[in-house]
Amino acid sequence: MRLNINKYQEMMQQRNIEKADIERMTGITVQTLDWIFENEYLEVSTLERLAQVVECDTKEIALPDHYGNENVIEWVKDGKTATLSLTQGRTISRVMKLAKSRPEECKIIAENKDGSICARVPINWIRINPPKQFTDEQKKEMAYRLNGNNFNRANTGNEMD
Repeated sequence: MRLNINKYQEMMQQRNIEKADIERMTGITVQTLDWIFENEYLEVSTLERLAQVVECDTKEIALPDHYGNENVIEWVKDGKTATLSLTQGRTISRVMKLAKSRPEECKIIAENKDGSICARVPINWIRINPPKQFTDEQKKEMAYRLNGNNFNRANTGNEMD
């Protein structure tokens, strides 16, 4: 995730917040904050803490990542949530719908100008499901059963025999 440094420093100035105040309020050291301000990169949890300091939404201070064709899933071992950085349209649509229907579980952290999003979801939503692999014999048997069912339905008009 990237931080809009200019916007954040402007918000700090408006609220009379110094780097030392941020260190005291968040535990993020001044040295780490200097690195973030120089490089623009930070973790989502750090972005959320910085947003709380200046009392804004993460969407106001986040910038899109430089890579416009990458989908990333990130989580910490034994954590409860995963962070998604998404550029793929169909996945973005799905996550946006989930954020509307289940806001307590799925939160959009940032919506970028390039259409990509960053979201947080429960880790148990993350699955790796490879497709089933069938032998040629199994494929023939399934095709035979499917064709047989279609033939029976066409001749009898019934769904089941």
